[in-house]
Amino acid sequence: MKTFKILLLAVLFVGFNLQAQRLVKTINSGWQFQLENKDRIETANIPHTWNSKDAFKEGPYYRGKGTYQKQLFIPQNWNERSVFLKFEGANQHTKVYINDAFIGEHTGGYTAFIFEISQNLKFGETNQVRIEVDNSHNQDIPPLEADFNFYGGIYRDLELIVTGKDHFKLEGEAAGTMQVHTPAVSEELAEVNFSGEISRSNNKDLILEIEITDPDGKVVKTLAPELEPNQSEFSVDFEIENPLLWSPDQPHLYKIESNLKDHNSGEILDSYFTGFGCRWFKADPDEGFILNGKPIKLIGANRHQDFENMGNAVPNEIHRKDYQMIKDMGSNFIRTAHYPQDSDVYRICDEIGLLVWTEVPVINDVTDSEAYHENAVNMQKEQILQLYNHPSIVFWGIMNEIFIRLVFTGDMSEADKNAKIKTSVELAKKLEAATKKLDTSRLSVMALHENELYNTSKIADIPDVIGWNLYFGWYTPGLENLGKFLDEQHRRYPERPLLISEYGPGSDSRIQTNDPKPWDFSEAYQLKSHVSYLNQVMERDYMLGMAAWNFADFGSSGRQDSRPYINQKGLVNFNREPKDIYYYYKARLINEDFVYIAGKNFTTRSIDQNENVKLKVFSNSENVRLIVNDSIEKESPVRDNIAEFELDLEEGKHSIKAISGKVNHHRNIEVKFRNNLIENIDTEPIRINVGSHSDFIDEETGSIWISDQAYSENSFGYLDGEVYQQSKSKFQGTASNIKVTTKEPLFQTMREGLETYRFDVLEGNYRITLLMAEPNRKASTENIYNLGSDKKDTSDGIRSFDILINGNLMEKDLNLAGDYGILQAVELSYEINTEGSINIQFEPQQGKSILSGISLEKL
Repeated sequence: MKTFKILLLAVLFVGFNLQAQRLVKTINSGWQFQLENKDRIETANIPHTWNSKDAFKEGPYYRGKGTYQKQLFIPQNWNERSVFLKFEGANQHTKVYINDAFIGEHTGGYTAFIFEISQNLKFGETNQVRIEVDNSHNQDIPPLEADFNFYGGIYRDLELIVTGKDHFKLEGEAAGTMQVHTPAVSEELAEVNFSGEISRSNNKDLILEIEITDPDGKVVKTLAPELEPNQSEFSVDFEIENPLLWSPDQPHLYKIESNLKDHNSGEILDSYFTGFGCRWFKADPDEGFILNGKPIKLIGANRHQDFENMGNAVPNEIHRKDYQMIKDMGSNFIRTAHYPQDSDVYRICDEIGLLVWTEVPVINDVTDSEAYHENAVNMQKEQILQLYNHPSIVFWGIMNEIFIRLVFTGDMSEADKNAKIKTSVELAKKLEAATKKLDTSRLSVMALHENELYNTSKIADIPDVIGWNLYFGWYTPGLENLGKFLDEQHRRYPERPLLISEYGPGSDSRIQTNDPKPWDFSEAYQLKSHVSYLNQVMERDYMLGMAAWNFADFGSSGRQDSRPYINQKGLVNFNREPKDIYYYYKARLINEDFVYIAGKNFTTRSIDQNENVKLKVFSNSENVRLIVNDSIEKESPVRDNIAEFELDLEEGKHSIKAISGKVNHHRNIEVKFRNNLIENIDTEPIRINVGSHSDFIDEETGSIWISDQAYSENSFGYLDGEVYQQSKSKFQGTASNIKVTTKEPLFQTMREGLETYRFDVLEGNYRITLLMAEPNRKASTENIYNLGSDKKDTSDGIRSFDILINGNLMEKDLNLAGDYGILQAVELSYEINTEGSINIQFEPQQGKSILSGISLEKL
């Protein structure tokens, strides 16, 4: 490769034609699509996935082959040009055919790839394009398995690219990217290198013209390196004096435009454009992350690329909206977990100012095969070569929680464990070597889960930086244990730069409480957790930063939480509707005045008459003023960006206005006294989330199922029993999916061993609805009346009980597992006439009774 030192040629190219002669057009519309296991052919537009629906239903989603076909007319005048197909992403093994001729194949679902198709085209005619994409599980292709969906399909844009016969190289791992290096950058000077390859059809003379513009659009360099007749590689060096530095606060971008011309005719044969930035950085194990000579705490989130009802086949507009929301939250950092994302994502991060950790999809497990190792290394090479020019990228990720399955697989032999450790460490070394061979300017990083094996195996010694995925207060006890863990790791490995690559609990915007507990999936506990983590990280200078898991809820077909098939740890919902925690980050991170009254989904409060209404207000000022019903004023100091108020409010609707600095926020709330609910039953049913300390808001009907309570005279509640806990270390009843309902949280919490639930109502006609589900997966489906008398007291797993209302038998020997099925929603309604109180009695015949909800309606 020849290297040229080029001086400024400011006036050399009078009339320098920058009009791009490369044609790039999407061919996304009008494909005929068919799954291998289906006879039906449908019309599909790209981006497209065949798993946008079935990945959110019970049972495995389809993983196999889908075929896309299209008639494509190719103009006659393209016969002297080169024609290419560019895939921005197709998951995960792709084969391309033109007019039934095999063109090529690509392995890997998250990087771009390009095929030249010129030699198989019929110019001036219609051509048949057939693309086969297969997302079948393959032991030799990462990722093997993970807590997200492996959506199949051509889920990013598909482009047709037309160039001259001589052109900048498009084929290969770089997928057309020519690299911009900034080997030395300071406030005074930036050294820049631009290099690439040219694909030649013959030895004719070519001209290369390069123009560099600054962030203001002003041309600062015009270069013309001389090319030899057979030269295919070029490299040019130039300098920028007093460069405008790239940072999250000032994301200054320079641009390079290059044209390849025919020397004789002056015709532009091909053109190439890229942006780049000037910055320098390092990760210091004591002082944290340093950017352009100044410390910066990295605060942000992880982000998966799927969207509600779309799977991963999302348009670029959604990518931009997502990252703008992340930036607007006050973030300066993003981790594109757990794979390279759309090329537009990195361009957007360059433009708006987000530092990026992007990673190869080696997750949870490694196959000890040459093919798996080779595919993993190739994915890293493709990622680096294709994304090299983005100044936003500072970390190349090489693995995520690679020992997690090994740790939790109880029946694996020691020999198999040792073999798995050995091959994982070997692959980590290969990925590190490949990373450093291609890029020594950035930092390699690996994400680990909380386990000592990463240290004892020494795999944690391989990358430059370690990211810990830590879930204290969720998967392991005690929010306060985060700081203790980090300090211990820093003490033991003082030369190792650390950041938190994942943290955060699940939350469901339908679940609201003022008494948050681990695993209740409430927004309140999500807030409590994130506040604790932020405080503990911010007070430790040695920590590089932290990335919340996750920016948005995302699809995960194996999940059995309060919303099945969805990982709910997002700061926003799957449809990008913000949860309260999103606004807390704004209060914590942005510089301009901000105030927000928490509780967007908690606007109706059912409280005792002598109880105050508790409100939290997020703010970045020292104090918040609250105006209630345009008259009452209260003030509260702000601690950890939260001002807390306790308001003595009458029953009814109230207007709340919070004022902080020059901004304000308004919210209406309604107060209902619990002791008046029975009195008002003529107009509104009483709905109780039995066995839960949280209210549940039904999104479909707007109905509110209030938290449970013990019975008191002239009111309602349980007289006995206890909250059911499938796991004694967690407060959630069961995290398993409840079938045949969209109100899973109502059925996942329950009271067990209940004998009486009482309502002190007036005489009248009422409808009582009982909600139940059998939570024990091993529950017997045998009905007790089918058992012999000798088996009645010894049969395991049978739950059978009678239900009586005011002494009248309504259900005899009810066995939820046998009568309806395990983990299935059951609603039983009864109409009664009463002259006074209603007593719902549960008489056990075998095992303990169980109840999840009660609705009482006056007829």
